[in-house]
Amino acid sequence: MRFSIPTVRLVHRVNQAAPVACLVSLLGAGLLLTQLGESDRSNAGARARTIRTNLESVPFLAGNWVGSDCPLPAGATEILMPTAVLSRRYVELGTGRRALLGIIHCGDVRDMHGHHPPSCYPASGWLPRETGHDQLDLAMEGEPFRASVYRFSSSNALGARRELTVVAFFILPDGTVTSDMEQLRPRAAKREISRMGVGQIQVVLDGWPSTELVGKTTRELLAFIPMDCTRALKGQVGVTATARSVGSERIRVGPRGVSDASRSDE
Repeated sequence: MRFSIPTVRLVHRVNQAAPVACLVSLLGAGLLLTQLGESDRSNAGARARTIRTNLESVPFLAGNWVGSDCPLPAGATEILMPTAVLSRRYVELGTGRRALLGIIHCGDVRDMHGHHPPSCYPASGWLPRETGHDQLDLAMEGEPFRASVYRFSSSNALGARRELTVVAFFILPDGTVTSDMEQLRPRAAKREISRMGVGQIQVVLDGWPSTELVGKTTRELLAFIPMDCTRALKGQVGVTATARSVGSERIRVGPRGVSDASRSDE
């Protein structure tokens, strides 16, 4: 089959332009990824500022509860490098019930690994209960989730025993609420996802009260957290729709917490 001279010249021009078109496409894709990365960082910063602002609205006086701030130890702050922190001890007038409400947001998922109760409390000398931890069904903004309830004990040099109960769960910027550390590990595997951050909420009680009393106390303290703060932890405030959609495409958690982001690209 013979081609006309104009057809041959057109094919030649297309072949010459192809490398340039390919390069432009690659540059365009790189620019898009850069812009998305900058967008993620910008949204993460806006989310952290929103969380800090709303933590200031957590009341010191609510119902019969009276709170006072108790800052985190300097060592813990250095390890966590948090972007927002609330550490407040409450006492209920009339009953003497005491509980600590802790809210910590880290700008990088990897900074949170050392603050998981099964890791940080034993590292500070607390022994976990031999029978393991319990589960507690809770809800935030009407959405149910399951938190973990850890029981720890310690003894001083005189043999005096002390017990603690810790309710803990994580809030991810894609809206997921979980107490399973395995759901955080895939997020830490990719740097751009890890830098979207993670929040953790703890309620710490003296002794080993019944699960029913633990649930009652925890629900009362969680009600102190402003709705906008919860939404910011979930990535619903200060986050554009584009960033949320990109984040949802990057990570897909299966029934066992296995994600397609489990392979590191670093």
